[in-house]
Amino acid sequence: MPVATKYIKIKDKEIPISIKSYKNAKSIKIYFKSNVLSVTKPTRLPIKMVLKMIKDNEEEIYYKYLKVISSEVNTIKQWKTGETIYYKGMEFRIQREETTKNRVSIEINEKEQIVKITVPDNLSQEEIKTLVDKLVKRVLKNQTENLISKKLPYWSKVTGLPYNEVKIRDAISRYGSCMPSKKNLYFSSRLIMLPEDKVDAIIVHELCHFVYKNHNKDFYNLVERFIPNYAEIDKWLKKYGKLIMF
Repeated sequence: MPVATKYIKIKDKEIPISIKSYKNAKSIKIYFKSNVLSVTKPTRLPIKMVLKMIKDNEEEIYYKYLKVISSEVNTIKQWKTGETIYYKGMEFRIQREETTKNRVSIEINEKEQIVKITVPDNLSQEEIKTLVDKLVKRVLKNQTENLISKKLPYWSKVTGLPYNEVKIRDAISRYGSCMPSKKNLYFSSRLIMLPEDKVDAIIVHELCHFVYKNHNKDFYNLVERFIPNYAEIDKWLKKYGKLIMF
């Protein structure tokens, strides 16, 4: 069945928009997640404040959207045969097949580096994209949860920095974040798409924020005590961050 999508009109474009509220959010953040205008805001903040900020910045948003749908269109997956997606730092080819069964399924073949996607043969491309987007995100989240559950206890022991709560969220604007006062950690569900050494660096980065909240010299010295080539990894993450987008 078709999935309803919310849009906001800016000039001549109907732009898909997603607005989410978080108790811990301190301000409004507006960014593009693939071709969707994603907005996060504090729970207490009314929607009209979000709409006002969008209105005040609509010129910049408009041209960013044009860039997304043109020069960066390759990051917007249609989940068709021949497209690619990164998994564990390697490029996997997408192989899409149709079935008479009324369900979408995904199979990851690590040996052949293929992601096999099976979809019902009676759905439109828009419906397929929506359903596959949702399933791929769920699969990546499950895989990332497994990865973090193995790596985090190890790095917590190595650094001597204990933690409390851990949450995995679908995020592309940040690889990870934390609440030092509560020793809570939050990681992007897309981390399974990255090479393992990059995931190690991200975990250590967030743990070290329990000691130093800011990105000062002492903070980086502490991170590099455990990840000596952190500066190199940090540059890689900034350069290839688009690998986790779709």
